[in-house]
Amino acid sequence: MEYLSLPFALRKGYLRTTDLGESISNSIGLILSTRRGSLPFDPEYGCDLWEKEYSDLFMVNKSDVQGSIRNAISKFEPRLYNISVSLINIQTGPDHPLGVAVKVIGNYRDEKDEKRFEEVFSIG
Repeated sequence: MEYLSLPFALRKGYLRTTDLGESISNSIGLILSTRRGSLPFDPEYGCDLWEKEYSDLFMVNKSDVQGSIRNAISKFEPRLYNISVSLINIQTGPDHPLGVAVKVIGNYRDEKDEKRFEEVFSIG
């Protein structure tokens, strides 16, 4: 099965497609980068990661943040299950000013096989 790829770009009368793993990755990226409540047609869509203080990501509320992200992914990306979320430090720089990334691990079922999903998403 083919899935639409991001970014959407109509070229020569067709949209670029991708496989299931990349489609799930694109979907999670959208969930993580969307502030919950910012879409008028679905105010629940997104992640409340953007409502947290930077210190919350690695201090007292770290498990709350991870749980919130896991719940958002579970709700809006049902193709992924057995989801594990962790926050990790990354090298700060122009592309990663906050030095925070979200690591998502889970499983999904392709046409007939169960596959493992693992990807790191930079925040900021």
